[in-house]
Amino acid sequence: MKQSIRALGWAITLSMIILFAFLGTAVYSMVQMILEGQGIKLGEISGRISNATLVLCVPLIINNTSQYDITCFNVTLVLRDKNGTVISNQTALIQRVESGSAKTAINNLTLNLADLISKIRDLLFQDTEFKVGLLLSFKYAYMLSFHVDTSNLSMPWGAPLYGFSITGFSAPYNITMTECYIDIYLSFENHAFFDINGTLRIEMFNDRNEPIGIGIKTVSVSSNQSFADAVTVHIDKLTGYTGSGYVKIYFESLSLGIIDIGRVCYD
Repeated sequence: MKQSIRALGWAITLSMIILFAFLGTAVYSMVQMILEGQGIKLGEISGRISNATLVLCVPLIINNTSQYDITCFNVTLVLRDKNGTVISNQTALIQRVESGSAKTAINNLTLNLADLISKIRDLLFQDTEFKVGLLLSFKYAYMLSFHVDTSNLSMPWGAPLYGFSITGFSAPYNITMTECYIDIYLSFENHAFFDINGTLRIEMFNDRNEPIGIGIKTVSVSSNQSFADAVTVHIDKLTGYTGSGYVKIYFESLSLGIIDIGRVCYD
């Protein structure tokens, strides 16, 4: 009986030694992979516009240089505004990354651009940044579970209508008994990574809140380029022109939708 108990004790001790040796080598191998081999790293974040939808592509590269397989690798990408409010999230799963192999988990966040800008109007006119959070969970060596929360990443956002302003009004010209024309000068910079193609529409009112004319101009501004031009307003009710009032400005495009830029007074 004593010999059986002693043998059982030795078996338990040996099992514990093997277990701790396995855990030690597994943890050491994983740490070496992450710290020295850059086993898990974020790729270059890119974006594109497709059918009025903003698609953000965030690749995560898993290069398993360790001695054991990685399984059930789950990546959740969380996009927040500068105040921390969640805008969208997306999850990707890689079933297995074998020892000595590499795979890429690609998260594609899809956002309706017009809807996004309608909720966060500052995105039109001000450069800012999004906060990107990565939630990782995976199993290592088929038995060790890990969870990692990385929330200190950022992604810059360039405003498509940065610095939008009216820089001046011309005097009325081509004046007849019933009509005239006025040029309204506008400027802005496209800091976005995508091109801006659409239509500027200006509605002109006098100081009695009466509509007196409309001007429309097609606009095409490439990424990181500026716009400075005039929209010609046709005033078809010359008797309504009083020399003061206000204009309403709209911009319409397939990607941004219809945007009410605002109201500007003139005199």
